[in-house]
Amino acid sequence: MTKKEIRKQFMQKRDAIEASWQLKADDLILIRFQTVELPFLERIMSFYSISEKKEVNSFILTDYLHFRNPALQIAYPRMNVADTSMEAVLAPADEAFMDNEFGITEPTGNTILPPESLDLVIVPLLAIDKQGHRVGYGKGYYDRFLARCSPDCLKVGVSYFEPIDAIDDTHPYDLPLDLCITPQEVYVF
Repeated sequence: MTKKEIRKQFMQKRDAIEASWQLKADDLILIRFQTVELPFLERIMSFYSISEKKEVNSFILTDYLHFRNPALQIAYPRMNVADTSMEAVLAPADEAFMDNEFGITEPTGNTILPPESLDLVIVPLLAIDKQGHRVGYGKGYYDRFLARCSPDCLKVGVSYFEPIDAIDDTHPYDLPLDLCITPQEVYVF
């Protein structure tokens, strides 16, 4: 299937998720995440889960990581629509957030973490294939951002659904993830 076909199918699948199942799936993803042997993390970037889109609850993952290292610096993405770039904005506990023009909640602060300084990026996705290639919302912000990260930075996707066999229309600039965590499994690519 193509990215466009996959995007449509998985958006429908996510829309059909019941709230009680989603809570259980989030807990299972956290349990799987806790089994991953992670290096010591100083700086990470996560994403601000959009509950209306039934995205995986990223906050339980960052809470767990923060518990492991109270000095952990956590950033969230902020998009620059003019040049289709994205930056990692440090977001301490008291940081204000606001919705951008796409309805994505972003931090309002000004402290930017360089992509190459990040130890881990938690990546949202709609679907992933067995090679670690992801299908997102189709704008390419994450692919461009991840290309600027250090090769040692762990790129971790989270999904309610198991990987599909393959995405038919991947491109050389589509960077595969290192891991994907689902309620059933931790996939290593």
